[in-house]
Amino acid sequence: MTLISATRNQHVSTPSGQRPHRRSHWIVYPSVQFQFIGVLLLVLVVLTIAALASVYVALWMALHTFGLVDDPVAVALMSTVGIVVTIELLIVAPLVVLIGVRLTHRVAGPLVRINAALQQMVRGDFNVHLRLRRGDSLVEVAEAINNLAAACRSRSS
Repeated sequence: MTLISATRNQHVSTPSGQRPHRRSHWIVYPSVQFQFIGVLLLVLVVLTIAALASVYVALWMALHTFGLVDDPVAVALMSTVGIVVTIELLIVAPLVVLIGVRLTHRVAGPLVRINAALQQMVRGDFNVHLRLRRGDSLVEVAEAINNLAAACRSRSS
């Protein structure tokens, strides 16, 4: 697992509560974020194909039932449905990417900061205090690392 720019994006606080760096990028852990967004897009495409196939089957059955297979208006309506569903996919896909980035940012950002704090502790510097932003995930893990750092500080003094 490679974290991108862990030092640039870290949010490890000093004991005074000052954060040395502010995370300003939405893509902070590309491998995790892109994998999640890829899965979301795949689900979107599969659902769109399934919806399009079911609509086509239902329309063809209706056309055959009422003997409208050779009616150019009915066939044009079927083609229009396919075009509309494709356009909807093209409109919704960027929204899915945006939502995916936003959702993963709440996990990827803390992962970058947690990794930076752990690397700092590996180097023997236990003056670590993680402060996650409101809405971030992994709060329990950050609190456990803060407790670990405090215990290590008290043992080393």
